[in-house]
Amino acid sequence: MKLLEIILRELKEAVVVCDLNARILLYNEEAKRLFRSYPAMGLGRSLYGVCARAPVEHALRMLKHRSTEENGAGPAAADDRFVCATVDGAMLLHCHINKIDEDSGRAGIFIFTFEDITGQVAETAGREHLLDRMINSLRAPLSNLNAAAATLQGYPEMPPDIRAEFEDVIIRESGELTKRFESVVRESRKTSHMQWPLFDVNSADLIGCLVRRMQKEDGFTVTMTGVPLWLQADSYSLMLVLDHLVRFVHRSCNAAEIDIEVLLGDRRVYIDIVWQDKPIPQAAIDPVLAVPLFDPAAGMTVAEVLENHDSEIWSQEHRREGYSVLRIPVPDSPKQWEAAADPLPQRPEFYDFSLAGREELEESFDRPLSSLNYVVFDMETNGFHPDEGDEILSIAAVRIVNGRILSGERFASLIKPKRPISAGSSYFLGITADLVREEPSIEEVLPQFRSFVNDAVLVAHNAAFDMNFFRMAEEQTGVRFDNTVLDTLLLSLILDKDRTDYTLENIGRRLEIEVMGNHTTMDDCFLTAQIFLKLLDLLEAKGITTLAEIISASARVVEEKRRQIG
Repeated sequence: MKLLEIILRELKEAVVVCDLNARILLYNEEAKRLFRSYPAMGLGRSLYGVCARAPVEHALRMLKHRSTEENGAGPAAADDRFVCATVDGAMLLHCHINKIDEDSGRAGIFIFTFEDITGQVAETAGREHLLDRMINSLRAPLSNLNAAAATLQGYPEMPPDIRAEFEDVIIRESGELTKRFESVVRESRKTSHMQWPLFDVNSADLIGCLVRRMQKEDGFTVTMTGVPLWLQADSYSLMLVLDHLVRFVHRSCNAAEIDIEVLLGDRRVYIDIVWQDKPIPQAAIDPVLAVPLFDPAAGMTVAEVLENHDSEIWSQEHRREGYSVLRIPVPDSPKQWEAAADPLPQRPEFYDFSLAGREELEESFDRPLSSLNYVVFDMETNGFHPDEGDEILSIAAVRIVNGRILSGERFASLIKPKRPISAGSSYFLGITADLVREEPSIEEVLPQFRSFVNDAVLVAHNAAFDMNFFRMAEEQTGVRFDNTVLDTLLLSLILDKDRTDYTLENIGRRLEIEVMGNHTTMDDCFLTAQIFLKLLDLLEAKGITTLAEIISASARVVEEKRRQIG
């Protein structure tokens, strides 16, 4: 802590260090200067005596959610950016929060960096005021011009002296219009190009926070579906808007079950509120825009928050028959397209149909594929040969129910191996010895994963590779996976047995699925889940509609491969 005090003294930004309950532990001179008008700024006092409580609590919840939910998807993001006001509303602050875990792993400290952006946002408001003035100042000359031109056109036989008067009006008002427009241009150039600050946010954090917020609501349930995407937003104000719109859909359509899904389109991220009913007419949506948000910390209407995100809302039919969406497009984030430094080494392909499970088809095998529950999983290992001591380093999984990827129902865990991680594995996987030093062992993780899977059908790409690691771990963990397993590699071969490029990324591109640049275990899970759902649609079009049929088709493909390999 002494070193932290020294560092804080040297920083030029306003920095405040707090615990999980927002109790102030340290602050530097710049923070003391910035908050000099606030008596609550002091050691042992609450940060909520200085800053609006709701946005700060929201940021703390987001960081806590990431540390628990994203553990197995690679290093969790330990920072967040947001905008909040001081308790008296006198300042608007850009806040950057970083979480630093203590050695005990049971708690942490949070470092807040504050920047006063009151003036910058005032400039934005000034531009909006300038636009209003421009519209109002131009209205009269334009109306006069239009009236004079319409009169001249309507009375071609008008006496010359009267015509001259109307022509004078046109000349005079044109000159006035030009003068006022040039004045607006000069004033506009004096304003900055500052926009309301938006920050990179993962949709799973934002929507997951909303879902947890609404878990105790009576009369309806909210489910997060789809593949998480990166977007740019002021997460707190946008979450308030989504909260308001979900309640609006519930009231307007008497919707008991509501999904929130994100989609990528035209460099925007569409946040879709989905329910079973007809679309809501725009005339019913427009009044919602003028409603002030119910949380006084936001201080804006729905329309103002949407404007800050260069967004609007409308309702349309959903791709699922009988369902509709309320769509909110927001800016996407460049993080969407960040590529991994190097591709991972390609795993060897395994064609082992023993992973299909039970020899005798059970009654459930005759059910339609679309009615089954699936768990799509992926793992990272420090090698390809579990019989030679290679181990599982991470497991991630996501559930599919009724053809929907339930992104809120995920499993993710790093695993501490029994032998050191090689430098090569650390380089490619981004999993280092330091990262897994305090993580649970395979004996702890595998029973947890087995409980998460329960009786669902397992889905993986090149699944025999993963199942081989599970089999080798049976003795030490006491965990056995006897679930039916489907392999997206085999399903792709059913549809096109002559192709040879059966990497996950190549299949995704061939099926016109956006393949993001990131490469984590959880990212691959979501990519596999999207591929699996697309493959199910294509297989059903070929008449393969039940689990029994898909297993039989997979068995035929495996037998052909065995004959080819010899």
